[in-house]
Amino acid sequence: MTETAPPLQPDIFASIADISHAHLDLLRSSSQRSDDSPQAIEAFHNRVAAFRDSVAAAGARLGQEEDREAAQGIIDYWSTQLLTWSTNGARLDLDLPLAPYLTSDKALPAGATVAGSSTGPATAQDARAQIRIGALAYQWRRSNRAPGYLLTGNALVEAAGYRDKDPEIEAFVSASTAAERRARHIRIGFIVTLLLSVAFAILAVLSFLRENEARKEADRLREQAEELSADNDKRAQRFLKADVQLQTERFRHEAELKDLNDQLLAMKRSLEEAQTKLKDALKSAPAPTANPSQHQFLRASDAVLTQAIDQSRSYKLPPPPKLTAGEQLLANVNLIDGPNGNARRATTDNLVRALRDGTVSPADQRMLVGALVNMLARPAVQSLTLTGRYNVLYILSTITQAQWTLPDWAALRERARVVTADLVGPNAQNDLPMGTESQKFYQQLVQRLQ
Repeated sequence: MTETAPPLQPDIFASIADISHAHLDLLRSSSQRSDDSPQAIEAFHNRVAAFRDSVAAAGARLGQEEDREAAQGIIDYWSTQLLTWSTNGARLDLDLPLAPYLTSDKALPAGATVAGSSTGPATAQDARAQIRIGALAYQWRRSNRAPGYLLTGNALVEAAGYRDKDPEIEAFVSASTAAERRARHIRIGFIVTLLLSVAFAILAVLSFLRENEARKEADRLREQAEELSADNDKRAQRFLKADVQLQTERFRHEAELKDLNDQLLAMKRSLEEAQTKLKDALKSAPAPTANPSQHQFLRASDAVLTQAIDQSRSYKLPPPPKLTAGEQLLANVNLIDGPNGNARRATTDNLVRALRDGTVSPADQRMLVGALVNMLARPAVQSLTLTGRYNVLYILSTITQAQWTLPDWAALRERARVVTADLVGPNAQNDLPMGTESQKFYQQLVQRLQ
């Protein structure tokens, strides 16, 4: 008879640290197996079963509750693996408990000895943590390195303390660190993008509110300008009407005085002719003795005629009303667009001196400026030549900004703003061409009206 080999006596582990090392070795062996023959698979399964039995028997040496829970967890893990690998339908005994803890070496199985030194709480805790992290690393590798098995946060920090104890844990921790770094970058990018989006949204809202306020303000100013323009137009029409009436009355009085003077001169000539005829009659009349009464009548008539002639010679026409310097310039303001070049230049220079240098009174200055501004308004400006528009713009551009801002000039300034805006605004329709110099004077005038 052939002698059968004795059954293998399972090793008895002295501490939880020994169990954890054997557990990690068994995990590495499982991942590094290259022989898939039935004999090799059966041998490895037998090795796992023997390891389960050894851990269960080592319960007699584990007195700490934490150590016993860790050892029982290892047993349960490999029991589950054996059940997964089973292909013959046999059900394994998954409920394999630890052996009870024995305080005396006498109660230990034959051949077992108590470890000479017991592990402390810290060593046991490290061993349990290493077992747990090693199991996680094994599951990660078996899952084809799926990202869902990787560690984050405090679990990753704890696992980093055991990365130098096992290459598989090292790879597991490195992959977890890289994944957490990527996730952190994604979170930071998302937060930055969110903050920028919120900032852009706030800026867009502020911009919209400011634009809305600016639009409302522009509408208000436009309505105010339209009302002011209409009021200024009415004032300008009243001013022009009063100016025309004044000029008409002055010219009418001058014509009446001229007619009166002509009548007086005609009467004077008639009296002189009558006196001449009377004298000729006296020379040819008979002596006074022949007809004394007729001679006396002729003498009396000659005396009356002589007195009337003397009175007509001494009569002087009343002087015409004296015009101010501004009124004289106003009467000739149209000469700035006249055919005579010398008259245009002279009138333009006189108006510049009157408005810029103050050679006329402030009231006359306002009167002249109002007339010039009205010359730029439609439809009057359309009748001006290029030279006339040039001269009007040149004269008004010489007025300083300080003059335009005087309180008495407020209505004139608003009127001038409306008129200058109409020259190049949407109503202009490019029907009022201006030369380069005229455009320069126009821009200078617009700036001083601000």
